[in-house]
Amino acid sequence: MSELILKGETEFDALVDAVARAPRATALFCDIDGTIAPIVADPYAAAVPPHMRVVLAALAARLGLLAFVTGRDLAQGQTMVAVDGAAYVGTHGLEVMEPGGEAHGTAAAEPYVAAVRKFAVRAAALAAAWPGVVTEDKRTVVSVHYRNTADPAAARAAIEKEIVTPAREAGLAISTGHFVVEVRPPLAISKGTAVTGLLETRELTTAIFCGDDLTDVTGFNAVHEWATRDISRTATNVASQPSVLDAGKPEAPAGRRAGYAIAALTAETPPAVKEASDIQVAATPGMYEVFARLLSATES
Repeated sequence: MSELILKGETEFDALVDAVARAPRATALFCDIDGTIAPIVADPYAAAVPPHMRVVLAALAARLGLLAFVTGRDLAQGQTMVAVDGAAYVGTHGLEVMEPGGEAHGTAAAEPYVAAVRKFAVRAAALAAAWPGVVTEDKRTVVSVHYRNTADPAAARAAIEKEIVTPAREAGLAISTGHFVVEVRPPLAISKGTAVTGLLETRELTTAIFCGDDLTDVTGFNAVHEWATRDISRTATNVASQPSVLDAGKPEAPAGRRAGYAIAALTAETPPAVKEASDIQVAATPGMYEVFARLLSATES
């Protein structure tokens, strides 16, 4: 086993076996920043390495579904990854684009846009007053990054006072991540709900979510919960359709789904991410190892 696989070797072996049995019945969901793109000081400078894009493009052609699930807006996520044949989920589930290119937003978010816009203005003013603060305006969500400030703790306190507290008082929701705070509509929509929606419209037996931050825990939970549901009818349907399972591969066990959560670990990984994962790998190099192994499994 590679030294980049830090925990969950038994689970990883089971995952590889499941993908080898039925690649077309497998869904792979990937967060972007910190998972397939290394964390960098400037969020606008983050990039998916070319070798990562190559292996993901190959997987897109062999798996039942490849989807990139990000807090960035849909257009930015798609541009950043640039893998054809994949689904893209932007703004933590508020935007979804199917592999065929059909995109849709969340109509329920529209009534909150005006309120979010006010905090985009406040965030810009805060960034002007605090060197190193970087904002992302995603229309329905505003992100405030403070990694690059001289005193992140002081900057976080200022964000709490100027953004977080008044946003909550205005009825908006707050989410947090690696040195970032986000203002968003108070809707029960997340990376996890987007994952569930994509899974429930397909006949699949294995689902994998790869992530590194707190918002990815909803994706971890989604694939775990999906795997626990009764799929005896779905499994029968999958087994009866040659286009879903590769010819010559053993079929997935009837009535059984498998869901795997893979965490990309760094020194900043929150404990909740580790606790919710089945498999832990060494940051983005570890994720590349996972994808390379999965690709090899589809060739066997």
